[in-house]
Amino acid sequence: MVPNIFKYATRELSQDAVVCWLVACARDAAGELRELGLEFVQALMRSGNGMAIDVSDGQSDSYEGDCKIGQVLCEPKLQHENMDVYFQAKVDEMVVSFIIEDKTDTEMHGDQLERYRRTVMEDSVTKDLIKAVYLKTGHVFDDEREKAKSTGYSVFDIEDMVAFLDGDSRARVHEILRQYAEYIRSERDYRRSALKEWNLDESFVQWEFMVRLGKVLQLGGKSWPAKAVSVGGGAWTQYPHWEVRGEFFWRLDSWKPLRLMVDTSHAGDQALARWGEWSRAFEAARNEAGLSADTFRRVRSRRGTVVHEGTIGAVDISSCLREDGPDAAVAKVAKLHRMFIASVGDDLSQ
Repeated sequence: MVPNIFKYATRELSQDAVVCWLVACARDAAGELRELGLEFVQALMRSGNGMAIDVSDGQSDSYEGDCKIGQVLCEPKLQHENMDVYFQAKVDEMVVSFIIEDKTDTEMHGDQLERYRRTVMEDSVTKDLIKAVYLKTGHVFDDEREKAKSTGYSVFDIEDMVAFLDGDSRARVHEILRQYAEYIRSERDYRRSALKEWNLDESFVQWEFMVRLGKVLQLGGKSWPAKAVSVGGGAWTQYPHWEVRGEFFWRLDSWKPLRLMVDTSHAGDQALARWGEWSRAFEAARNEAGLSADTFRRVRSRRGTVVHEGTIGAVDISSCLREDGPDAAVAKVAKLHRMFIASVGDDLSQ
């Protein structure tokens, strides 16, 4: 059995290479490989309902042409003006500049999408349209998807990539693509399994749980944007604070249970003074909601009070998800939340 190189070549640069290779096949190869490359460029052009940017007015709109790819006009460029992949192609006799921002598990940062779009819009290269694509094979979070679309980018995700590879029919054309197709389908299948089993070790599963909880709680119009960040070398396991009322927030990490926490940097002396009250209120609400307690390591603060990052209490949400399912688990946490807030009051948020 030949080992799959993409088991080891998992970084974005490796995926950049696959994208460039497919585009280069459309330009330089012959026969099946050339057709394969042209079909890939066509799939990119059709992504996002064919959304493209008209150079004449800078507006994004659905492109209504056939997306027939005549030829790729230049060799794909890596890191052209910091863009992951850039090339031009003839589409229905129009010249289209393609911007591809390629991601595996990281997310966009700052204004990079708008900056790339502006760079290509303002350059002196002849073109009729700009096709900006946010290609990501890792989980695309809801707010991430929305930001890409609002910037004029079409999202091309792992489901789109698997659909393009079309089982083995396209993958059989070349060993590189066969191995990539095998790898990317296994990634897609693992992600589906993780969501089905509610594997909270994965940031995107934590995200889905928190989104459900946020919708049930309807916290006065507050948004619930979850962001997984790398902490201590770990891979995407810790969420920033999820604010639930003033200084209170829920938090999920892969190595810790679901915890209700308080931002002690804002609550200050009041948090220390009311810590016992809050802990007792949490335990009473947890018992009433039918949730099991979970342990968390406590450390001693500078003032001598034993706390842990502001953790008031923790629940075993993994067992609840396995035994009762996500709807029941969310309902129980929501009940705990409401009872706790009703018990301690919300004066901290005033």
